[in-house]
Amino acid sequence: MLSSIVLVSFLSSDQGKAQKVTYPIKEREPFTYVIDYEPYWSPTGREIALISSRHGGLKLHILSLDHNDDGGYLMKQITFGESEEDSPAWSPDGKTIAFVSIRNGVSEICTMKPDGTEIKQITNGKGNNIHPAWSPDGKQILFNTTFYETENRKNRHIKSGDPKIGEPQDNFIDLVTTAPDGSDWQRLTKNGGYTYAFYSPNGKQIIHRRSIGERSQIWVMNADGTGDHNISGDNNQDGWPSWGPDNKRVCFVRRDARKKLNICVMNADGTGFIQLTDLLGDSTNPRWSPNGKRILFSRRTSSTLTTIPAP
Repeated sequence: MLSSIVLVSFLSSDQGKAQKVTYPIKEREPFTYVIDYEPYWSPTGREIALISSRHGGLKLHILSLDHNDDGGYLMKQITFGESEEDSPAWSPDGKTIAFVSIRNGVSEICTMKPDGTEIKQITNGKGNNIHPAWSPDGKQILFNTTFYETENRKNRHIKSGDPKIGEPQDNFIDLVTTAPDGSDWQRLTKNGGYTYAFYSPNGKQIIHRRSIGERSQIWVMNADGTGDHNISGDNNQDGWPSWGPDNKRVCFVRRDARKKLNICVMNADGTGFIQLTDLLGDSTNPRWSPNGKRILFSRRTSSTLTTIPAP
């Protein structure tokens, strides 16, 4: 099968010597210019898995940050066919990518090699399954599921209303883990409202978005699902959390008084808040680079990707 390859430009201003940066950053050029989103760094930081429409449909691509002979960077399509893909996540050893494939109207977790071969579907019919994330030892894949939605709707009494971050269905989604081959399904949470979850770099904790009605906050639990606690404090419009590589800080999104979504960071205990961006439109899905020097995220207004220096 032939792969679709195109050249893209990449801003290199974050590379090399340290820059003096004033936060929040108010202007920043994107480095992609078509519909690209859900970026995820490879363990080496030299590649980015993402979803793009540049070749038709929503397909998984790999952006290589190593220069080619022309001084550019390569974007390679690695999934094909009728299904749409979402939420790629690189395994810690860099040998496998977990992702979502929407098949017959159902979102399923799949895995494959980074070259697009050996695609395996590891969930089958147990609700919609989205946002996979690997444990640091590579032995588990954590994800969101609607499998328990009927049970959760019976157990929770939530006022209807338009959530400011996320979807109404998020109130009924739970977290589960499975082995990379789809065996050993384990439910971590009950009663719904758990989305966008990631293991900490040391594997001891899980950060996630907690959705309760119109309230959306960042919470942290132990890896076994115990000890869940709020680190957003009184703020109730936070989402899209992920860990920094130092295990001490997290990046996330906060909606401000103007109802705009900005990239932010704070310590893992909720202290040390810094707003990083104040760009045109909404910014979402931040991902800290493996070396801790950059934060990559999606721009909703233009459906493009942008990178900024990390604090």
